[in-house]
Amino acid sequence: MKGKARHDFIYNLAWHLCHLPLARKFNFKYESIKVDDSPYIVVSNHLTNWDPLLIGLSFRKCMYYVASDHIMRMGLISKILDFVMSPIVRVKTSQETQTVITIFRRLKEKCNICIFVEGATSFDGVTSEIQPSIGKLIKRAGVTLVTYRFTGSYFTFPRWARFLHKGKMEGKLAQIYKPEKIAGMSEEDIYQAIKKDIYLDAYEEQEKNPVKYKGKKPAEYLETTLYCCPECKQFGTLKSQGDTLFCSCGFKVRYNEYCYFEFLNNAEQPPFKTIKDWVEWERKEINFYAEKNLDNNTLITYDDNQLLYEIVRSSRNVLVAKGKLCMYKDRLSMITDSGEAIDFFLKDIIEMSIITKMTIIFSTEHKVYEIHSIEPRSALKYTDMYKTFKYKL
Repeated sequence: MKGKARHDFIYNLAWHLCHLPLARKFNFKYESIKVDDSPYIVVSNHLTNWDPLLIGLSFRKCMYYVASDHIMRMGLISKILDFVMSPIVRVKTSQETQTVITIFRRLKEKCNICIFVEGATSFDGVTSEIQPSIGKLIKRAGVTLVTYRFTGSYFTFPRWARFLHKGKMEGKLAQIYKPEKIAGMSEEDIYQAIKKDIYLDAYEEQEKNPVKYKGKKPAEYLETTLYCCPECKQFGTLKSQGDTLFCSCGFKVRYNEYCYFEFLNNAEQPPFKTIKDWVEWERKEINFYAEKNLDNNTLITYDDNQLLYEIVRSSRNVLVAKGKLCMYKDRLSMITDSGEAIDFFLKDIIEMSIITKMTIIFSTEHKVYEIHSIEPRSALKYTDMYKTFKYKL
């Protein structure tokens, strides 16, 4: 492979320069893993944007990461990343045929591959849905499969957080499946084994072994995940400041050092103790709205100061409009500053997902779009509504 010697050198140099600072920064304890066979595929759960660097501490041999295509739309940074590590780009909301072809090509060239099979970090600390196609990919590859599991990462630097919350993180080997073992497994067996090996419920782990996570302004940007107030049941009214999440209706809770919610006076328990429980409840609220006989012109939620971009050839963003993003039962609509409505009907949206904290990415038959926000707002709110409303229409 062109550039492989360079990538090996940079990977090895980065390990020596970064393993101690990274371990200290995150209070990260990692297991050194030696895999006799090469090439191999490492499959891991995904909890923070730092996972590619952190998992690299456990593996001394160079790995090539499967990554979202948005990292290739960052100008100079993208060029540096391509030069340093040549990631295998996966285009969100599109077919993954080219990604699979590239993976097999790299394996044939004796390159090791790392895949975060959830495709994105978790908002609530629970391992996200994994596509069964991973079983087919591993079966066809016929190389050693290594499963790896992070714990403590979600509370250290959750997807929604603005700042690091230092506590305890660990990265450990789950299983090594030799090629002969893979040969005797079906695609479904492989899929189920991966699900079992990397599954994590962060709050279950916290209940077993409570750890304090300390950091600056620990609740800030929680509204990017928690978008429905349990008191007034309005969408998009929650805001955060310091260690507090509050609503315009007067509802207010504190996010404490053990990552649980409490009322400020500690006199009683809030309606939800955990982020996980709150997320489950707000999704039920969306389902409740979906079952109501709402008119298609009834506005369900909205956010101001939104930027609509079209992604051109998966390589650059072109600004289409700025304005108010509105969600209706049958469509997503951008009301531009000039008053024009740009409508995307849910039946025409093929897939919708989230990049980083707040960027919505979705595809129609011929185009891919991103919606950015100038201020904190929940992208999860829109993807949850899309998934519920589309299949209730």
